[in-house]
Amino acid sequence: MKTVVLVFCVGFAMGNLFGQVGIGTVNPTNSSMLEVSSTSDGGSTYKGFMPPRVPNIPARNAIIPNISDAGLLVFVMNNGNGQSCLQIWDGGVWNDIYCVTIPSPEIWINEFHYKNMGTDSGEFVEIAGPAGYDLGTCTIELYNGATGTNYQTIPLNGLIPNQSNGVGTRSFVATGLQNGPADGIAIVKAGIVIQFLSYEGTFMANNGPANGINSTDIGVKESKITTPIGFSLQLTGNGNTYGDFIWNAPADDSPGDLNVGQNIN
Repeated sequence: MKTVVLVFCVGFAMGNLFGQVGIGTVNPTNSSMLEVSSTSDGGSTYKGFMPPRVPNIPARNAIIPNISDAGLLVFVMNNGNGQSCLQIWDGGVWNDIYCVTIPSPEIWINEFHYKNMGTDSGEFVEIAGPAGYDLGTCTIELYNGATGTNYQTIPLNGLIPNQSNGVGTRSFVATGLQNGPADGIAIVKAGIVIQFLSYEGTFMANNGPANGINSTDIGVKESKITTPIGFSLQLTGNGNTYGDFIWNAPADDSPGDLNVGQNIN
């Protein structure tokens, strides 16, 4: 009897495996192996399809497709030229399907340090933005990615200085910045989330100012094994808004100053 039941279960599973699949619908169209419906409750609510997202070109290059993977799709959040692009692998190279310019935050996280060899030392978060910007109504909110909860609030203060062509930075001590995986940092101004980044993974906040918002993974991280004290994660490139720059592997830190390799024009 057990053998009969097992054979039936395997046959049922294989039928589903090789049959058509519907998400949000029990009647996928005959011409499609997979159909994703925009609504599953008869039209009271609608949702879209989110293609796989990678933070930047280096993260995309960590995908190693071959010629048989032609048609592979990804959405690159930052292509290094201030744009975000839906891209397709043609079997040999990645090609843009369509690019958009996502509005950059008025101020942004420009550099931070959370983990190093031995006992963590000198954790900080640096904010960049236009010179003269008053940070007095802003806070940095630190999030635990494992629980989605806000574990520390850091009040900001002061005016952003003019360090180069109308842009500057201010650095704030962030002792206790958690070591990941998937922890996050949000900038909040008068209760409104301006930016919500994470490291070592993504998650959704479930309390605090960022409640219900998905974090954006920066795509690089620090290590207890290889990151020396005095190193940090930081943006480099050419431009004057967040979208012009890309995140880099740990390098000598520069809290309170523009990063080496970050040229403001």
